[in-house]
Amino acid sequence: MGELLRLIVVDDEENSLQITKEIMSFNDKSLDIMTSSSPLEALEWVRDNPPDCVISDFRMPEMDGIEFTRRLRESSRVPVILYTNQSIVEVAEEAFEAGVDDYVQKDDDARHFLLLRRRVQSVVDRHRMKLLLNQV
Repeated sequence: MGELLRLIVVDDEENSLQITKEIMSFNDKSLDIMTSSSPLEALEWVRDNPPDCVISDFRMPEMDGIEFTRRLRESSRVPVILYTNQSIVEVAEEAFEAGVDDYVQKDDDARHFLLLRRRVQSVVDRHRMKLLLNQV
């Protein structure tokens, strides 16, 4: 889809991490995807290697995706997409208040990765536009 985008996918389920990385990378060579099964490690990684976007699962043992986003927002404005099996309706208000930029519900149909890719591009483009406007 164009220029290289650096992403980190955070999910405590290794299988989900691998599937997400493999399918998204296979379909789009412009993605450089890191993965982390630990939200705490991902926070450190993002601080040292700012990506273009973070894709975070919601339910994880160390902390959920909302707490992860809150902690991330203490030091970064990098776009965050909540990527979850859970109905977002149940957590939407709290998620957006914490600073989540968008969400995508996980699906067994591999075509939903195209939606995830479009959402990544959308939040990255919005973030870049905000940065440009703030420079004026």
